[in-house]
Amino acid sequence: MRDEFNRVMELLWLPDVFGYSAALPQIILKSGLKYFMTTKISWSQFNRFPYDTFHWRGLDGSEVLTHFVTTPCGEYRFYTYNGLTRPQDVQGIWKEYQQKDLNDELLLAFGWGDGGGGPTREMLESALAQRNLPGQPCVKLGKAEPYFERLEERLAGQDVPVWDGELYLEYHRGTYTSQAAVKRANRKAEILYHNAEWMASLADLLTGSSDYPAEELNSGWETILVNQFHDILPGSSIHPVYEDTLRELDEAATIGNDVVIRSSNLLVENMPIPEGLVVFNSLSWQRNDLVEIPIPPEMTGRTLQKLNGVPMISQSVEKDGGKHLLVAVQGIPSLGYQACSWTDAKVKAKNELLITPTRLESQYYVIGLNPHGQIESIFDRRHGREILAAGERGNVLQTFEDRPMNFDAWDIDIYYQEKMQEITDLVDAVVEEEGPLRGTLKLVWRFGKSTLIQRIQIYCDQPRIDFITEVDWHEQQVLLKAAFPVDIRSTRATYEIQFGNLERPTHWNTSWDWARFEVCAHRWADLSEGNYGVALLNDCKYGYDIKGNVMRLTLIKSAIEPDPQADQGMHYFTYSLLPHAGDWRVGDVTRRAAELNVPLLTKNGFRAGSESTLPLELSLAAVDAEHVILDTVKEAANGDGWVVRFYEYQQMSNPAVRVNFCKSLCRAVECNLMEEEFQPVQYDEQGITFPIRPFEIKTFRIWF
Repeated sequence: MRDEFNRVMELLWLPDVFGYSAALPQIILKSGLKYFMTTKISWSQFNRFPYDTFHWRGLDGSEVLTHFVTTPCGEYRFYTYNGLTRPQDVQGIWKEYQQKDLNDELLLAFGWGDGGGGPTREMLESALAQRNLPGQPCVKLGKAEPYFERLEERLAGQDVPVWDGELYLEYHRGTYTSQAAVKRANRKAEILYHNAEWMASLADLLTGSSDYPAEELNSGWETILVNQFHDILPGSSIHPVYEDTLRELDEAATIGNDVVIRSSNLLVENMPIPEGLVVFNSLSWQRNDLVEIPIPPEMTGRTLQKLNGVPMISQSVEKDGGKHLLVAVQGIPSLGYQACSWTDAKVKAKNELLITPTRLESQYYVIGLNPHGQIESIFDRRHGREILAAGERGNVLQTFEDRPMNFDAWDIDIYYQEKMQEITDLVDAVVEEEGPLRGTLKLVWRFGKSTLIQRIQIYCDQPRIDFITEVDWHEQQVLLKAAFPVDIRSTRATYEIQFGNLERPTHWNTSWDWARFEVCAHRWADLSEGNYGVALLNDCKYGYDIKGNVMRLTLIKSAIEPDPQADQGMHYFTYSLLPHAGDWRVGDVTRRAAELNVPLLTKNGFRAGSESTLPLELSLAAVDAEHVILDTVKEAANGDGWVVRFYEYQQMSNPAVRVNFCKSLCRAVECNLMEEEFQPVQYDEQGITFPIRPFEIKTFRIWF
């Protein structure tokens, strides 16, 4: 708006979005905006939202003046942004409004909005005829932003209601799951572009290439963001939309992958690695993890060793019809890399994994399965307790008849639970991997016309239990969930959202509670007692429900309207169970979920004997506060300097977070999300120091 029309916008106008994240108020304010407008919350099924004009307080405490347009939509109970200007509409907007004691001027958005036709001559004439009509509110034509400015002035000094937390829409809960393929492609694209921005920044800074691919990345981001529009990403569009979307996201992935390949090539070319591998870590903490690489024929029988000559533990595995090497790497620097080389040394590792069709054991767990492939027991050896509730079964694949009253792709109605059927037709159970690093049990079920293949994986040195799943799905109006009834007593569960997390009740005490029978989250949800908890992680799902002690993740929806082919065919996803001591903070659930979603990257060394300008191990940036994540590294939008963005994720204040960089700084400033409005920040040649508050987002521009 500023670039094209020389106007600065201060109003976020989102009339028709299916609920609003508690992270949004902070994002609004740090984007240079002041006000927020919607109508959609009025669509809620069970409870009328108590305010139409209020201050919306977000996750970090940021507050935004918010106003709901209260124009009635004919005979329906909800408000509309496609209003008419008939006398009954003008009268209705005042009748519906709930803050009459605070404000007597309202906003009516009129026109054929969904059809793109805008206001008609009749609507304008009707509005003008009601400028001073007895018994009616006075109608004036005007603009939205000046309305909000007047509203802010009118409310000054008054006791304005405050709503703290998310604006949950009690409707359209199916949009967390519908059209699973596009949701997966979107998640993978977001991660890829995070990696591409960081890798391109690293290559530019370390090699001096001055060739940051800004135009390519911007082009890819625009494609990703266009396809986050509703009704695309929510899964509520017609079939041709998804043919286009998946093709476009694939094109964006090609761009992002090309950036990663070129940038990593540039880095590796400047390292003296005659025969070896470089492992890249795009997360902002040091990692110990597994990498899986194809075995070059000339390296068969060999393994990798660290820079100090210590061989790494490895395991030969089959993948895609070929031999791969699974290697346990350690100490991969934050936002950096570590090189290693091939060796003939043999490492004999003790195998502590036991894998059979009915029993899996590691140093962490003893897992028992019944003849249907369901888990009968998960005993936590570290803490001496059974994870599943007494007499219950875990990883139960549940199907439900899913026929909502309206809006098939949009909705899941509360009565869906009345018709549940478990998937129990286990046709195969095969041990695929037996350690020492990883053990895998492959299970195959049939259900209706569909086939489900799942690989349960356990590890020698990490407590995650992975369920790597392929589904060939040919059911319609059938909802698929995975259920884990755990031996945990808690009245609240914690769910990750953008830039933080929030709690929601696990009980149905009130209508507000049971209206949240399906909720959204990003990479994890957690149910914890004071000293123990269980997290359910995922790599591309968004729909959860946790009631009492039963944790469920929604996997497939398969609606038939507006797309009769929705969710038909192949699905690929992974979800994981992560038991832990303490709550989600003690269990470091956010980091573990990020590691599931963002694997380490590898690149073969290929310039034998080349002169090196780069070290064989490097961290671009290291954060000294474990509760702060460095989420984004990229070139500034205008090409001047570099942008680093952090967020606090454990609800803790810190007066002095320290971040050290691998290159000497010459300048640093704090800025908003638009990379403007510079404020001073404490810095020296080695890095920056700044305070941070619970769930706060911090953005800086730096120059080396």
